[in-house]
Amino acid sequence: MADAGCVAVTGGLEVASPRILNLINKGLTIEQVAQVTRNFSEQGILVHAYLMYGFPTETEQETIDSLEVVRQLFFLGCINSAFWHRFVATTHSPVGKNPEKFGISLLPQKVPLEGVFAKNAIPFTDPTPVDHDMLGMGLKKAVYNFMHGIGLSEPLQFWFDRPVHRPTVKKDYVAKALSMKSVSLTKPLDTLAP
Repeated sequence: MADAGCVAVTGGLEVASPRILNLINKGLTIEQVAQVTRNFSEQGILVHAYLMYGFPTETEQETIDSLEVVRQLFFLGCINSAFWHRFVATTHSPVGKNPEKFGISLLPQKVPLEGVFAKNAIPFTDPTPVDHDMLGMGLKKAVYNFMHGIGLSEPLQFWFDRPVHRPTVKKDYVAKALSMKSVSLTKPLDTLAP
């Protein structure tokens, strides 16, 4: 791809949490992400990761662990930029169609009579006690600085205005994933949910 002129790729990692990657049926592992992003980077192709936080039932611990994985991906040169988006339930998504499967309740929507072509975002309640607004500010601060090579060795607490959980992800998690024999990027079709 680099020889053909590709200079950058963008990928939706979504979350760097094995449980939630499985829950959303993403079809990949963090180990695969680490190896693929490293391979792009080694060929001089810039890598941008789209991330989300606040997925239904996502705990603060999972969010902090995801940030630690992202920090390691930056530190090891696997990714060059990233952006955290707040999760939104949408009308036609699996979450919007089957909220009970994801442990949430959709709130009633008032559809305006005019002026809006479509209302796709659905408000919802999630019983998981997490301050996503506070976490979002810290996630965005951290990744902005990581993109500039700043603060990669700071404890993750540095980016937040109140105490947060310590990461449970080992400091060499991504490095070990990179040292593994290449992991398969394909799954048999019968293992993917409809």
